[in-house]
Amino acid sequence: MSCLTQRDLIAYMEDKLSPRDKRELESHLDHCVHCQRQLEHFVDGLDQADEALPGDLLPKHLDQKIIRSLSAHPVRVLSPTALSYEQPLWKKRSIAIMKRTTIAAAAIALAISGGMLISPNFAQYVNAAISSSSLQKDLPANAVSKSKFADVGDRGIQEAAQNGFAVPIRASVTDQGITFEVQEVVADPLRISMMVTVKDKNGRFMDLGWNDLYERADREPAITLKDKLGNILKSSRNAEDRNPNEYWDSYTYPNDGFLILNRELRSYFDDPKQIPDVLVVDFNINKISDRKGNWKLSVPVDMKKAKAATHIQEINKTYTTRQGLTLDVKQMTFAPSGIELVIDRNAKKDERSGYSYQLVDEQGEVLGSWDSADAWKIPRNQSHVNGWINWSKSVPTQNGVRDFQYFYPIDDDKGISFELESVYYEEPAAFRVKLDLDRMEKETVTAEEKGDRFTFKKYVRKPEDIVDFEEGRGDLLQVNPDGTTSKIEAYHLAYDGLLGESTAPMYPFDAWSITDENGKEREVQFLIDKTEYKNGRTIVQGGMLVFKPLPKQLTISYDKKMTENRNVNWEIPIVAGK
Repeated sequence: MSCLTQRDLIAYMEDKLSPRDKRELESHLDHCVHCQRQLEHFVDGLDQADEALPGDLLPKHLDQKIIRSLSAHPVRVLSPTALSYEQPLWKKRSIAIMKRTTIAAAAIALAISGGMLISPNFAQYVNAAISSSSLQKDLPANAVSKSKFADVGDRGIQEAAQNGFAVPIRASVTDQGITFEVQEVVADPLRISMMVTVKDKNGRFMDLGWNDLYERADREPAITLKDKLGNILKSSRNAEDRNPNEYWDSYTYPNDGFLILNRELRSYFDDPKQIPDVLVVDFNINKISDRKGNWKLSVPVDMKKAKAATHIQEINKTYTTRQGLTLDVKQMTFAPSGIELVIDRNAKKDERSGYSYQLVDEQGEVLGSWDSADAWKIPRNQSHVNGWINWSKSVPTQNGVRDFQYFYPIDDDKGISFELESVYYEEPAAFRVKLDLDRMEKETVTAEEKGDRFTFKKYVRKPEDIVDFEEGRGDLLQVNPDGTTSKIEAYHLAYDGLLGESTAPMYPFDAWSITDENGKEREVQFLIDKTEYKNGRTIVQGGMLVFKPLPKQLTISYDKKMTENRNVNWEIPIVAGK
């Protein structure tokens, strides 16, 4: 199966595929990192839509009706240790998040539209339908725009457009009978968002995604950012082994006839003040769908107005835990489309750490909250977070790591304070369990250490599973660099884990050591079927794939784990109330 289009993913999320097509799509998703990133954007959007849903709008028992109408999402969530060059966020998150937010978004859409789901993406539909009025009260009251951006995209882009920061462009180029046009742009020191259309020779909109406008093997960018003197701006994200076009995010609106391209700007500039007054976006597209051609276009973007409306609040307050972890809250940037908070950590190279916090006003009302990116209680602890500004979020510094967190625009009339809630840090552990694979055919093995309990057993295939395993051995596909697939064989174990009360609700397998009867480290791939945060403890269930040559015994151990310290009492003011 070839890589998925935006239409494929939309049809999958709205459960419009035939059973056969659904199985093929899910099998492809299990093994294709490129398409996993596309699905990840949908999950992020659904998470944001879930935050905006007011519960009192849902009729009683409507959620149960919708649950009965939706099919399950049996995608096996892979968490690779060796097969892909990076670990996509969607692999660490439960598919339960997708189903929960899809149900909620579907419910509110039904309530608002009288039963008609008219948007290709639940998240954009709900956000457009129930987005709040502008919170940036220091902006001109008469700056409301009739831009299309006022009704699409995330809430931050919508607010920026409503406040007059959407700029009409109407620049186009035609080749091979196909016209590529940039209609509008919203840009501020945090990001740039462009609305484009692609039309055939008859003027009809071509339903394409961004991945239809470049080759996966490309190493030259289809979009380049420059200053007005023609100097190319360099991003810290552009790795030599990656297709540079993959750093642009895209969302297709087939019913409305346009495509939105997004790119964060923080990786281009260490300081938002360094952004030039004019950004030039150069398009050099050599492929549209299956048609080769030459679509070159240069689009200047005036940044002066957005820069003038952006202000930076210096904070520079430091907290040090008894374990020696230092958090330095540096600054908060208020831009038309959102807010950026910068925090430095003194984390060592091979040491994991994290934290959670809330932003509150003078009355104690929560304006936003954030939790470390791989904490499994994210659905509970993150609110008002803008997941659409997509980049690494953490970059190395001379003394540790610099974290960037993004929120939708926040009303600061009642002040903003930072309240640290939890701190995550590594501590010594002594977990060890030996598994005899022949005996695993008939028995289970349980091991426990400091409240962490894991039970291992032979995997038994369920009818809804996509990857087929027989007698503990099965075929799994990996995607090769040339796009072809090849089979790999593995022994499949199932695990059921319950983490202790003091154990951080975070991905635990990075610290695991797995060796065979000869003490040799073995290649293992983890599959996550379920994660749940309940009564202060994390539940995780899934499987382990042990690759050939198959061992007789496995020893699983770890000597360190992530612990959560909830006894934190640190609050600092950021902005005083007006």
